[in-house]
Parts: sequence; structure tokens; C-alpha cells
Amino acid sequence: MDQYKYKNIPVIDRKSIVSTLLREYYIDELVSGNETLSKDRYYALSYHLSAKTFNSLNNRDRFNYCMMTQEFYMQNCGSLGRFKSTGIYGAFYRSDLPLEYWSDRQLQFLHKNRKEIIGYVDQMWSDLKFIGDNTKDLLVELIMWEEIPNILQQIELSPQDNSLYSVLVQIMMRAKFTTFEASKIYEQLYGPESYIASQIAGTEENRTAIVDMAKKCYAELDVIPNYNVPIYVRQSRPSYSSDGLKEELVTRKKDWPLKKVQTPIFKIK
Repeated sequence: MDQYKYKNIPVIDRKSIVSTLLREYYIDELVSGNETLSKDRYYALSYHLSAKTFNSLNNRDRFNYCMMTQEFYMQNCGSLGRFKSTGIYGAFYRSDLPLEYWSDRQLQFLHKNRKEIIGYVDQMWSDLKFIGDNTKDLLVELIMWEEIPNILQQIELSPQDNSLYSVLVQIMMRAKFTTFEASKIYEQLYGPESYIASQIAGTEENRTAIVDMAKKCYAELDVIPNYNVPIYVRQSRPSYSSDGLKEELVTRKKDWPLKKVQTPIFKIK
């Protein structure tokens, strides 16, 4: 279960939220008259809690729920997906729209309780056998510069994992770290000529440069009293209709213009 769907599932108080999910899922299915109710817990663990239940959870259970179940989901394999290759990307997702992410109510909770969430992540980190997609997304979403030392420690264990370097560049970009903004790597990933799939080669030189800048970023921000992370405005989400999706995908970020490029086919797992 710790590796459920490439996610990190917190160990502390996990049984509490699992019990809540199972109870609400099975009650909902039975009330709906589903006589062929599947006993597979997989479906229950992906269940979206009602507003009443979600609001009744304490912060620990809500955090565990967010790490287990990301409520925003879209299936459009032809245009969306997580980038995976030998390069270091400036963004995890094509079109800046993930297939699975947190809903607005989940994002509101995570951002509102950022300091507490960092504490939960610190508690969870020592139990991690790998850095899951949900943890990487959380580090970037909340601009967790405080976790840079932990990320660097993980890089020492997995120096070839380019997604960890992608986490670092996204944190520095969103934190508006000036040293990074003045670098050649920033220009390639986020400059005027960049686009959503911009990447740099995963060379030793680039990796070392990213690590060095990340160390400086942490050192500088760590001595600023009551430092508040900048507000990062993401691209609006598309509607679930095909027309709405098409309209949103045509409208790109101004700093990520649409380009004609040869894009390999990615398998969505």
C-alpha cells in the first residue's frame, strides 16, 4: 500500500482515513442499489468524500486523504500526461494539466495549512522508500523550499532520477530565486523561447548546477525572517466537455507559447 499507484501514503494515522473511505464508499454503493458491489479496496481508496465528511476531518486525516486520493481527474491520453525521459523538464505535465491532481477544496486546504503540511511531510519523509508522484507534486505546489535538504539527500541516493532535479527547478522558479532566474538553465526552461515541454539534458554539468543553486536558494531563504512564498498562478483548468477542453488547450500561457515540435508518444500509467 505504501506504493499505491506510484504514491506515497502516510503511515501515521493512516487507518483512520482508510476506515472513513471504506465506510463512505460501501454505504454509498449500497444505498445506490449496487448489488454487484466490488469488495476490492482499490475503488474505495479512490473514492471522493462528501463535503460533510471532508469538512469533518481533522487536518491530519485531510492531509492523509489528499495524499491518497487526488479528486481532480481527467482522461485525455492524446494530449495530457506526465513527462518522463532522460531530460530535466521545467514542468511535470504536458499542457500544465495533470491527469490526476488535487481538487479546489483540497488545494485550498493544503495552501491554507502550508506550515502544518510541511510538518506532516517531515514526519513522513523518514518512512519513504521512494519519492512518489504525489509527494513531488506537493513539494512543487506549495513551493516547499524548506524540503530542499531532503530532496538533495534523496538525489544522493538516486542521482540519475531527473524528476528530482525537475522538482528543484520548479521550486526555485516559483520562489522567484534571483540567482536561478539569472541562469542559463532558467532561460532554457522558462525564458521567452521556452514552451511547456522545454527540457535540458540530464548531464552531470546541469545536475551539478541545479544542486548548487538549490543549496544557495535554501541558504538564502532560510535566514529571511517570516519569509512568505510567492503566490503562483496556474493555468485555469478546462471543463469536462470536449469543446471546453479544446478551447483551453489552444490558449497557452504567455510565457509558454505554442510551438510546432516533434513530441514522442508517452504512455500514461
